[in-house]
Amino acid sequence: LARARSESRKHQQMYRQAEQEVQKCKVLERKIQELKHGKVSLIKKQKDAAAKHKEFTNQKTREIHALKRKERTADKKISKMESEVHKYKSNLERSRSQCGKLSDKLKQTETHLMRLLTKRRTDISHNARNS
Repeated sequence: LARARSESRKHQQMYRQAEQEVQKCKVLERKIQELKHGKVSLIKKQKDAAAKHKEFTNQKTREIHALKRKERTADKKISKMESEVHKYKSNLERSRSQCGKLSDKLKQTETHLMRLLTKRRTDISHNARNS
């Protein structure tokens, strides 16, 4: 009988120990599941962060390209305007030169006409005296 009780206690103790082991296993399985969910969550966050970063990078790249296009357009416009300014300056210089030449010619013509007028007056006065 004592032996049976001893065996019974042994079995009960082994049963309790087995139940404790089962509880420990359940706790560990829950922790494993939580870790797996955490891992999945972290991977999802990493993918989201990578996608956001990629979109941000793409947006900035598009902005840079747009700014470069604007800059090229502005450079072309500036170049065209500089070319026009150069053309207008050349035309102005040519016009000034022509104006100067015409002015000189006008002075020469005036001088010539004044001489002719003076000579004519002189001729008229000589003719009036001689007649």
